[in-house]
Amino acid sequence: MDFSLTEEQQLLKDSVEKFVASQYSPQQREQLLHASAAFSTDHWKTFAELGWLTIPFSEELGGYGGGIVESAIVMEAFGQALVLEPFVDTVLLCGQLLARSGNVALCERYLTPLMGGELQGALAWQERTTRCNLNHCQTSASRSGDGYVLSGEKVLVSNADANVLIVSARTDGDADASQGISLFAVPMDTSGVSTQRLKLMDGREALNVQLDNCELPADACLKEDAFPLLQSVVDEAVVALCAEAVGAMDYLYKASVEYSKTRKQFGQPIGKFQALQHRMVDMFMHTEQCRSMLVSALCALSDNSDDKAQAIAALKAMVGKYGRRVAEEAVQLHGGMGVTHEMNIGHYLKRLMMIDVTFGDASIHRRRYCTLRYAA
Repeated sequence: MDFSLTEEQQLLKDSVEKFVASQYSPQQREQLLHASAAFSTDHWKTFAELGWLTIPFSEELGGYGGGIVESAIVMEAFGQALVLEPFVDTVLLCGQLLARSGNVALCERYLTPLMGGELQGALAWQERTTRCNLNHCQTSASRSGDGYVLSGEKVLVSNADANVLIVSARTDGDADASQGISLFAVPMDTSGVSTQRLKLMDGREALNVQLDNCELPADACLKEDAFPLLQSVVDEAVVALCAEAVGAMDYLYKASVEYSKTRKQFGQPIGKFQALQHRMVDMFMHTEQCRSMLVSALCALSDNSDDKAQAIAALKAMVGKYGRRVAEEAVQLHGGMGVTHEMNIGHYLKRLMMIDVTFGDASIHRRRYCTLRYAA
């Protein structure tokens, strides 16, 4: 089977890698982390001008017409430089939910400015009792006249600068039922919406969102009984996050090899010590294992395979396990300074740890894989 990229995909890969190489040095990223906004609006405008924000959307909607493979290409390059811009939150979560909902009115209202770089979005699904179960939802949405009233709390909503949230709320059923979960488009300036801004371990920012009898018009309902749509979009976002992790792992083992050629101990480069060579080989093998699992998941999604959920769970479990291991080895090889704020290596460790816990860590996805693989 030929896994090589098409000419268009290779051009996309080259353009993204060229951008991050010129615009995302460790010093430039550090400046963005200490800026007032959570990311660079100039970079986001550049993403829009280059057409990257249209990648996963169909040509009928004004998009590039790409798919999960193209999104993964972008995210792997982003992982190489720890890009801060919320591509997954805005484009792959909020944007894809809008695009696949079939709600023409909301697509016209939000999707066009989103692709143009004028709108930021996020998915609000987690609650304090969620425990990474996508179907667990206690936020309520009840009918009120011609509209809805939303009440509840969502926590750790990625992309603190979002203009609109896609909120999961229960219109029917108990807290853990897959049926009865609907999706609503909630602008951040809606009456009854209050937020608390949080700084995450990797330097990014998130929100805790309180919905206090938030009144919405009927056309704010993106889709009723939307759990299958939500699951499919989240699954693709998980694969994109794993592609980012593979990019970060690739950077770490290459940076460690280069460092081992210049750092001297006992009068010779540490890269000459066989024990450290073995550890760097392990880093390479772990990275390539995760890359192979990524390709497997991309193929399963592209072919709409019956085993795609298993492939995604296996990928997330593998990335969670080996991503952290590669990062910890990189820190060890760089010594104590590897965890200092001034050293780039420590930032990769923090980001890989955050990717692991996003939408469930390695242990959760191992259990999910076993359930899917071995359930009668």
